[in-house]
Amino acid sequence: MSVILRNAALRLEVLPELGGCVVRFDALTPHGAEPLFRPGHASGQDPNGMGLYPLVPWSNRISAGGFTWRGRHYPLPANLAGEPLPIHGDGWQTPWQVESRGEDVLHLCLRSSTQAPFDYRAELIYRLEREWLDVSLAVTHLGEQPAPYGLGLHPWFPRTADVRLEAPAEGVWDVNDRQLPTEWQRLDSGDPWNFSRSCALPSGLIDNLFTGWNGRARLHWPGRGVTLEVTATPGASRFLVFSPGEHADFFCFEPISHDVDAHHFDDPLAHGLVELRQGESLEFSSRFRLLPPDWPVSHEISSTGNVDRS
Repeated sequence: MSVILRNAALRLEVLPELGGCVVRFDALTPHGAEPLFRPGHASGQDPNGMGLYPLVPWSNRISAGGFTWRGRHYPLPANLAGEPLPIHGDGWQTPWQVESRGEDVLHLCLRSSTQAPFDYRAELIYRLEREWLDVSLAVTHLGEQPAPYGLGLHPWFPRTADVRLEAPAEGVWDVNDRQLPTEWQRLDSGDPWNFSRSCALPSGLIDNLFTGWNGRARLHWPGRGVTLEVTATPGASRFLVFSPGEHADFFCFEPISHDVDAHHFDDPLAHGLVELRQGESLEFSSRFRLLPPDWPVSHEISSTGNVDRS
C-alpha cells in the first residue's frame, strides 16, 4: 500500500514494498497536480516504471559477474531481465519497512544480508518542507568482513522537447556497448555534453557518468513553466545522465557517490567507493527544490569545491 505525504506546495506518493520507490512527486498548483518526477502507478510492479528509487549498496553496473575485495572473490548474479550484469544492488528490488510516518515525513528501513559481502541495514527518509523534497539514504555495515559501499538516487524525470539541463562537470566517461566505462574525457566549452550552461539533452542515447560536479543542478521545462533545482550531499561529485533518446518520455539525472564499475578499478576508493567495517555507516542525501517560474536558468553555475579528477 502506498504512503502519501503532503504539504501546501507538494505531494509525494511512496510505495515501501516496491524498493521504497517514489510513485509520484507533484507540485500542487491552482490548475492541479504538476508532475516533477515522471509519474508511475501505485499498482505497478516495476521500479523502473516509477519516479525514483534508492541505490544501495552500489550504483549502476558491476562487470565480470562480481568483484574481488581484500583477496576474496564475491560473485553477484544478474538481477534485471535483459541486463547481463548485476545492477544497482538489491535495495531497489527489496521491500522496505515503515519505521515511522507523519504528514510530511516518511522513515523507511531495510535489513539485507543476501549478497555477500554486503550485510547491512539501510535507512531511507523522505521529507517535504515548503517547496522542496529531501531524500536521505544511509547504510550501516553489519558484516564481520569489511565491504565497499556506494550510494545514490535514481530519479526519472519527464522528457519534453524543450527540457534543459544545467549541471557543471569537469569530465565524462565514455562507455562501451555494455555501458561500462572505457575512457575519461575532459569537457570543454564547445562540447555538446557540457551542461555548465543550460542546454538541451542529446538527441541520441546517453548513459554516461559525469565527474567533477559541484553538487548543484537545474532542470528546466520552459513550456511547463517548471524549474527544479537538484542538490546533493557535500562530497557527491558525480552524476549520471540516462535517456534512450529524444523520442523517450523520460530522462534520468542520478546523483551518485562513485564511478560506474568502481569495484574493478585499480584503486576503487579513489573512484568513490567507501570501505565500511562492522558498525560503520555511510550517508547520502539530495534535495529536489521547486523554483519560482521566473527563476533565471541561463547563467552559469560556477564549479567550486572539491573536484574529482578521476
